[in-house]
Amino acid sequence: MSIPSRLAVPKITTSHVVVWAFAAALAFVMLTTGKDDVLIRVGAISGLSVALFATRLLPEIVTALGTFLAFIAIAAAPNEVIFSGFGTSGFWLLFAGLVIGTAITVTGLGMQIALRIFERTGDSYVKASVLLALSGLGLGLLVPSTIPRVIVLMPIALSLAQTMGYGIGSRGHVGLTVTAATATLLPTYAFLTANLPTIIQFGAIETLYGIRPSYAQYFIEQVPINVVRFVALLVVMVPFAPARAEAASALEAPKPFTPIQQRLLMLLGVAILFWATDTWHGISPAWVALTLAAVLLVPAFGMLDATAMKTKIDMSPAFFLAAVFAISAVAQSTGLGTFVAERLIPLLGLAEGGDFRNLYAVTALSTVLSHLTTAPAAPAVLAPLVGAFAAETGWPLETVAMVQVIGIATPILPYQAPPLIVAMALAQIPVSALLRVCAALAGVVAVVGLPITYLWWSWLGMF
Repeated sequence: MSIPSRLAVPKITTSHVVVWAFAAALAFVMLTTGKDDVLIRVGAISGLSVALFATRLLPEIVTALGTFLAFIAIAAAPNEVIFSGFGTSGFWLLFAGLVIGTAITVTGLGMQIALRIFERTGDSYVKASVLLALSGLGLGLLVPSTIPRVIVLMPIALSLAQTMGYGIGSRGHVGLTVTAATATLLPTYAFLTANLPTIIQFGAIETLYGIRPSYAQYFIEQVPINVVRFVALLVVMVPFAPARAEAASALEAPKPFTPIQQRLLMLLGVAILFWATDTWHGISPAWVALTLAAVLLVPAFGMLDATAMKTKIDMSPAFFLAAVFAISAVAQSTGLGTFVAERLIPLLGLAEGGDFRNLYAVTALSTVLSHLTTAPAAPAVLAPLVGAFAAETGWPLETVAMVQVIGIATPILPYQAPPLIVAMALAQIPVSALLRVCAALAGVVAVVGLPITYLWWSWLGMF
């Protein structure tokens, strides 16, 4: 006698086991600690939240709200700290990105651009993935903030996948969108001004130690490991899907842009110009994006109707990002990141003359701390430790700072890098797929990238 489907025992996966383990640890911590044991309670809540975000066993909005409520319940930090994510530029960049991405899709602009790309790539997944990877890398030279680059590229990558006949969640869709998202972020760490964490890192280093590398110097020192990242990305993603799309859509030739599409294209061009020149005019990329979103939401302009916020734009990714920022802000407010660092540094076994081992140890600690705080917040914890690392290793201060950048630029879990969260939201990327790619690239950095960096920096005399 078969068991009715509604009574069938659900399959227990590794994700379930991981989440249950974190939940059990949180329950144990809450039962065995008091209100003064804030650090360990914050660590337990953060661990469960990250596990739920990584596995998506609960809807993101539920995990986000649960994170806020848990921090409030234990009085982990003032409310303005817990909810500080809603006031960050990253939150408003994501909100604006959701609006802009929806407009690109609804107006058909993304599809028209995709059709023009399709004319060059045909049904070749290989050509399409390489073109998107090069586009993401190229945007890193033009736009000095990753989330605006993601906002521009991800709707186009999604439309291209649909144009080639790849359904949401298919290997072709995942391959193209993950390639675009990852190439827009990770290899662009070769450029000093391309990503917010490096800007914050060396701003803090200049404030604390009076050291500021030039653009060319930074590029020379960081380019080998980022070439490894880019090549590894292509090696992983180019064979990810069949070389040819098996069910490419029967498509018409691209049509001339409509007046609405032309207006949207012009507005995007103006926004990109402002993003590319923000060091000159000083206007935050978030406020440029928010201004564009406000214009697009005006029904009279014909790009989004009056019901768009109710029917077309899902705000749950924005709450997800705000909760990630809450974890980072509470960790920094309570001193959790510094607490962990101070206890891990003596365990690293740093010593003068052991440069190869030191390189791995400092990179590993930087990676761990960046996952406690997220990449943009990691320099707040790492930069003050540069002097201690330099004293232990005998390295120049600048070398330590450069090693920390490698750790910050190596996400193992996607939540560490807010641009990847935005990309998942805009292109409907499964978190499990992006997690596997991030882990694979981190492995390549460890096995190939760091040894090459060691040889390169030894030749440059950085140790």
